[in-house]
Amino acid sequence: MRTNHNSTAVAGEKLEVRFADRLVGHIERKSASVLDIGFSYDEAWKAAADSFPVSIRMPLSTKEHEPAIVYPWFLNLLPEGRTLEMVGAILHVHEADVFAILREMGGDVAGALEIRMNGEAAAARKPRYRRLTEAELADAIKRLPERPLLVGEDGIHMSVAGAQEKLPVVRYDDGGIGLALDGAPSTHILKPRNTRFRAAVENEAFCLRLAAAVGLPAAEVSMHRVLDVDYLLVKRYDRMIENRTVRRLHQEDFCQATGFPPSLKYEWNAHLNRSGPGLKACLDVLNVTRAVAPNKIRFMDFMLFNVLCGNVDAHAKNYSWLIQPGGNVTMAPLYDVMNGDIYESVTRSMAMKIAGKKLGGYIYGRHWDRFAEENDLSKTQVRRRVAELSTAVLKAVPKVVEQMNKSNMPSAVYKEIAGYVAGYCRHMLANLKADVKEEDEPNDEPSAVPAP
Repeated sequence: MRTNHNSTAVAGEKLEVRFADRLVGHIERKSASVLDIGFSYDEAWKAAADSFPVSIRMPLSTKEHEPAIVYPWFLNLLPEGRTLEMVGAILHVHEADVFAILREMGGDVAGALEIRMNGEAAAARKPRYRRLTEAELADAIKRLPERPLLVGEDGIHMSVAGAQEKLPVVRYDDGGIGLALDGAPSTHILKPRNTRFRAAVENEAFCLRLAAAVGLPAAEVSMHRVLDVDYLLVKRYDRMIENRTVRRLHQEDFCQATGFPPSLKYEWNAHLNRSGPGLKACLDVLNVTRAVAPNKIRFMDFMLFNVLCGNVDAHAKNYSWLIQPGGNVTMAPLYDVMNGDIYESVTRSMAMKIAGKKLGGYIYGRHWDRFAEENDLSKTQVRRRVAELSTAVLKAVPKVVEQMNKSNMPSAVYKEIAGYVAGYCRHMLANLKADVKEEDEPNDEPSAVPAP
C-alpha cells in the first residue's frame, strides 16, 4: 500500500451511519489526514431501548470515539490488499481513505449499518434490485478481477471484506440472481471459482456441509454454474427475510472486536513482522459478553472444526459475532472453511496456534489442558469436546462425501479432502490418549503433515 496518507480530505466532513430508517451516528473527518476519522453516536440512538453498539469497542456509554479505534474498525468493512488498491484507483481516491471509499461503497456492508452522505444527496439514492440474465451474470463474474465488487458502476454502493473475489447479490425465490443497488440489502455472497486453487467451490461447500452434518451452525451454501462459470452462493447470516423484506442484522468480526486492522488478521503477519490476534485475544474479548461460557464453547467448536478440516487460514476475520438489539452478543455461524492440504503451495501452519502448536496433527492432550487453563475453561470438558467432535466428524465424513457426489457438481476432490479430514480426526483422538512426553513429540514443522 502506498504511504502517502494525505488527500483532499476536509476536516469536519461527515457521513451518516444508519440502521434501517434510524440515525445511529456520524463518521467525521477530524483533520486533513485520511487516518484521522472519529465516530459519535446520535443522542436519540443512545437513548433507545433497542439500540446496540456499532462495536464492542465503541460502547454506547461513550458518545465520541477516537481514530485509533474508529479507523481500523471501518477499514475492516472494505476489501483488502491489491483488491482495495484497485478499488481506490477506480474511485480516484487513496486506498487508505476509508471515509471516501465508504462514501461510495457503504450502502451495503457486513452487518446492519448503512453508511452514506448526509442530507439530500443521500436521499437521491432509492434502494432497488436489478435482476440479471444468465449472460449478464456470467459477464459480471468475469469482470470482477478488473473491477472488484463492480465498484464504480451505476448504483453499486456495496462492500464486502477480504482479498478473494466476491460479489454481494440478491437471490430471488425462483433461484434467479440480481444486484442490490443504491443501498438495497443483498441476501447472498457470490464466490466465483478461484483460478489459483482447484475445486475451491467444491472444497468450501464440502467443508460447510460437513459442519452442518455434525450439528454446528454454519453458513448455508450451494454450488452453481451459469454458462461456463462456476460459483458458490453463500447465504448471508447477517440478513433475514421477514414478510418479503430483507432485514439487516449487526455483526463484527474478531479483527474488529480485538481492535486490529485487516493487515494484521493473522496471529503472526510475516510481511509486516507484526503480531495480530491469537486464540487468547479472541476468547478474552468474549469475556465482555453476557453469555460468556456458551460463546466460548461455540468459538472452541468452530476453532476445533477448522483444525479437523485442515483449514489453516482460520484467522481473526473468519470468526464473527452477532450484536442483537439491546447489545446481547452471540457467535455468528461458521463460514469460510476450506481444506488446505489438497494444495501444495498452501502452508500447513495454522493461522492461530493452540498452546504453542502450529500443526493440527500434533496437538496432544496436554496442549488442550494448557488451552483450557489459558482461557478459563474446564480441562475435562475441553478434552471431552475434542473427543466428541473429532468422533462426530470422522463418522459424518463418508455420508457427506456420498451426498456431495449426488449433488449438481460431483467430484473426486470430496474423497481427497475426506482423507485428510479423517486423518486429522484419527490423529486428534489418538493424541488425546497417547499424550507423549514433550521431548518425544514429533517435529512441529510445516513439512510434517500427518498422512491421510
